[in-house]
Amino acid sequence: MDTVIDTRTLRLVRVFNAPRERVFAAWTDPDQFIQWMCPPGFGLDRCELDVRPGGAWRAHGYKPDGSHFAKSGVYREVKRPERLVFTWAHHGDDSFASPRGHETTVEVTFRAVGDKTELTLVQGPFIDLPNFNGHNEGWNGAFDKFAAFLDEGE
Repeated sequence: MDTVIDTRTLRLVRVFNAPRERVFAAWTDPDQFIQWMCPPGFGLDRCELDVRPGGAWRAHGYKPDGSHFAKSGVYREVKRPERLVFTWAHHGDDSFASPRGHETTVEVTFRAVGDKTELTLVQGPFIDLPNFNGHNEGWNGAFDKFAAFLDEGE
């Protein structure tokens, strides 16, 4: 795992023990996505993924304290099974009707390494250090859940 910190752009690299097509599918199939997205203690109770350029995604979930959140974005690029690019923003409260906050762009590349997949995630620009740190911690926790999810599917 590699984390490059410049507080504006987050870059994470992780190798998962699953073929690239399987890893890509877990990012684009709502039934799989809902099972691993979010760090431990957090989770999604519903999500919609319209995985095509211009298609929207949105997810509603819960935090360890019992409160809820909503986040959404738009897919800018979809190149199966190599790359996804989408926008990301949290809503002001747990409703999709509330205004969206600061928007970042997430780029995810999937590189086959034998029967494993090297995933590189780049997200930014972040508005401040707390936002950067929250996403860094969140993605690393989600990737731990993702690795376990992929191992369970074998």
